[in-house]
Amino acid sequence: MIRVCPNCTDVDIDKLEELVPGNLEVECIGECGQHEGKFFGYINDELVIKETEEEFFEEVKKAK
Repeated sequence: MIRVCPNCTDVDIDKLEELVPGNLEVECIGECGQHEGKFFGYINDELVIKETEEEFFEEVKKAK
């Protein structure tokens, strides 16, 4: 399961939904303001923080 915040994770939610249809939760994840300028979210209950959106999406693909 992938969990991201729609407000602070900086991840394109539409692109992410295409990568993991039906395996995405979009909600507050309790990390607001802690990783500014980074791309992050929970992938299988593990917080993943990356410098670029592409790096984050690569981690999502590995977890599929």
